This record gives sequence, C-alpha cells and structure tokens, in this order.
Amino acid sequence: MNILITGATGTVGKSVVRYLQQASSEHRLFFAVRRPAIARHEIAAKTWQLRQFDFEDIYSYQPALKDIDRLFLLRPPNLTDIKGYILPLLKAAVKAEVKLIVFLSIQSADKNKWTPHYKIEQAIEQSGLNYIFLRPGFFMQNFLQEIKEDIVQRNEIFVPAGSNRFSFIDTEELAEVAARVLLEGTDAPQKYTLTGTSPMDYYRVATIASESLDRRIRYSNPNPLWFIIKKLIRGRKLMFAFVQVVLYRFNRVPPSDQYRHTLQRLLHRPPKSLNTFFLEHKDELTP
Repeated sequence: MNILITGATGTVGKSVVRYLQQASSEHRLFFAVRRPAIARHEIAAKTWQLRQFDFEDIYSYQPALKDIDRLFLLRPPNLTDIKGYILPLLKAAVKAEVKLIVFLSIQSADKNKWTPHYKIEQAIEQSGLNYIFLRPGFFMQNFLQEIKEDIVQRNEIFVPAGSNRFSFIDTEELAEVAARVLLEGTDAPQKYTLTGTSPMDYYRVATIASESLDRRIRYSNPNPLWFIIKKLIRGRKLMFAFVQVVLYRFNRVPPSDQYRHTLQRLLHRPPKSLNTFFLEHKDELTP
C-alpha cells in the first residue's frame, strides 16, 4: 500500500511521518513537498519517496498521486481558494483511484460554515472518495508559538476569546492518531472529534499555566478591536489578526462536541492534560 503525506515538513506532518515510519515497514511512504531538494534536509527519506507537489500548481497533482492508495490531506493556512485548488486535487485523486483520504479538519467544522475546512469537507463528501475527517480541538502547541511571547515576556495570555470554552489537544497525539487511521483505514466514511481536555475558558487555562510555571499568568481578555490593533503594532498582518479574532470569538463548539472520548479510545490511553503539557515545556515558557 502506498501512502502520500501532504504537509510533511510542518509541525503535524513531521510527527505523522515519524509515527508512520515507526509503525510499519510494510507500506511505502511518499512525501508531497514543494521543493524536494530542500525537503531532503528536513525529512529522513529516500529520494524516491519525495514527490514534487504544490497546492497552487494543479499540474503537480497527477504525478504526485500516481499509484497512491491513501492520502493525508493537510490544508496550508494560506490556502482559501477551495474551488481553484482543492476541487482539482480531489478530481485528480478520483482519477488516480485513491482509496482513502484522511483530512485534518477542525473541531465542529460542520457547524462553522465560514471556515475553509467546512468547504473542504463538503467537497470531499461530494467527490465520492472514501474518507476520514479528523476534527481536533485547539493545539496545545499554540502556547509555544503565537502565544509564547506574551507568556514569556509579559506573563499574559493575550487572546480575544472572551469567556468561550475550548478543548485542547497535543499535536503529537493528533499525529499518532492520524498515522494509525492511515494504516488501519476504514470501510465507510468516518468523522472523529478529537479533544484531549474537557472544555475550559482561558481564565482556567491561565490558572493551570500559573500552577505549572510557578508564577502568575493572567488572561487579559482583550476586546477584538484592541487585539487587532496590538497585533498590527507588533507587525502582524490585518488578515491574520482578523482570522484570530474569528477563531477565538466566534468559533462556537456545540454541546454535543464538548465532551468526547474518541481521542482516548483511538490512543488506547488517557490523552495528555494541559497541566502536563505546561510542565513538559516549562523551560521554553520561562523568561
């Protein structure tokens, strides 16, 4: 069986690759990358495993999908033209007789119709391809990326979330599940909501961070306009700041999605807690 991984050099993709390489030697793994020559330094792969692929180059789709049985689909953050790129990709997958697509979506994508993930899910369903949708909660690794500077330099969590509640998941555990379902497959379409924690607001998150990092971390709860202004002052683009506001302020998680144990069932163990995550990365989050 041949498996093609998109986003193989990204945060989640690299971990998916590692778990696949550890889990099985019976399947052939291929990595869809924009620049194979550069990717050789980022992925422990043989030359034949690297396939040139660019979401914005529809002519790269068919060669990359040649003889592929299963596809891990991870949308680049900047790709919003679903009709221009995702639909042609799905047509190429149908033509290549891909037997399964595992798509990394977001929690409650089917309820949040303004997201690109909703449109991609709809396109996959209409394509006739067999699929598995992985719908994870917020990534814990966000605290090591966009939110990190505020925690380290200001002892602050600066996100416009109001009192909304969110579930969090470690991307390592998400990647482990993705690798597992890619290898196991499915006879019928599946949609998995993956949450590693019970839903909590950022006041609770700040309390957990304070306990784990041994200093007071406060959640400042900025209003959306002030959040956008501050991000612009710090050099972020307006569209980035706007999307952040939408994700934090208006991404409603239905009650039916708030308490799920699917991740625990697929991992065969309790998922990582936010407290454990902060303890593991205490040095990175300490001034």
